[in-house]
Amino acid sequence: MSRLSAVRPAYWISGVLLAVAVVVPLLVSTYAKDEPRLWGFPFFYWYQLMWVFISAILVSICYQLVSREERRRRAAQGLKNPDLHGADEEADR
Repeated sequence: MSRLSAVRPAYWISGVLLAVAVVVPLLVSTYAKDEPRLWGFPFFYWYQLMWVFISAILVSICYQLVSREERRRRAAQGLKNPDLHGADEEADR
């Protein structure tokens, strides 16, 4: 089995989503125009601002996917969940 086949789909999906969040705003030819305007703002500005919010959503989806996969991996190896471990230590204080 190669190392590439051991990579889980959650990591592939996260990589693609992060690549979209980075590459699409770099495609200047798609938004280098003035029209259509939104509330008086040229397309260039509101399109870039829209991608700030879209990127934040994509990053949060990636975080959830990778966190869930890491919890599954740790459970399969019989390791403690680091999220619960920190909460237990604070409860002991």
